[in-house]
Amino acid sequence: MIKIIAFITVFNEEEIIEKCIENAKKQGLEIIVVDNGCTDRTMEIAEGLGIRLLEHKTEKYNVHELNKWAISQVKRIGCDWYVQLDADEMFDTYDGRKVVEVVNEANDLDYNCMRFDLYEFWPTLDDDLSIMDFTERIQYYSYLGNFHLKMVKNSPEIWTNSSHKPKGTIKESPQRLILKHYKFINLEQGRKKVKSRLERYYTTKGHNSQYNKFTDESKFYVLEKDIYSKLHKLDGALVKEKVFDGWRRY
Repeated sequence: MIKIIAFITVFNEEEIIEKCIENAKKQGLEIIVVDNGCTDRTMEIAEGLGIRLLEHKTEKYNVHELNKWAISQVKRIGCDWYVQLDADEMFDTYDGRKVVEVVNEANDLDYNCMRFDLYEFWPTLDDDLSIMDFTERIQYYSYLGNFHLKMVKNSPEIWTNSSHKPKGTIKESPQRLILKHYKFINLEQGRKKVKSRLERYYTTKGHNSQYNKFTDESKFYVLEKDIYSKLHKLDGALVKEKVFDGWRRY
């Protein structure tokens, strides 16, 4: 079986890092957690789980610089494939196999890149807060497409500064993997996350610029009932149908 390293770059993710690590382990991935300036218990939790730790702190968030650094570690450490992810991203497959098994098959067929279908899960007012596991508690989601090229073979032919858009001689597998993104898991964590990002990762453009519109109002972090009908509710199978993205409407 091939060796896949998951580089999890973190900044104050103590509420979700354990679940992210648990998911990556379940999918057969080796894990390296990269400290990008944590001031909470994130690294303590990861260390307690026996995870290999690295440190690469940047003054401001720069995804291209972080990707470039991660690739330098790939070259140094060595592996067959690698993937870069955030702590709020979880992997799955459509056929019940582990991610490592699906990628191993793609590798045998001489593919060097895997694409992810992206599903974004939203906390809502109907969530049962007595369920501690947020991946079980949060049931409403939207489908955002299959534009994420995140897992690539460790090969000079396709080394790139961007984990989403590898360049070079790409042979993409037709098999899709699943990426579940939990932007927020509850009101408290959402407020904390946005505040820390505004202070450290403030930007006037790009995905994180949406945080500039946020206030402490709960509607920015927990979706209200008027949005439910515009989302899918998980009933055992993920639906590949794009729907209104409730969070970005703000």
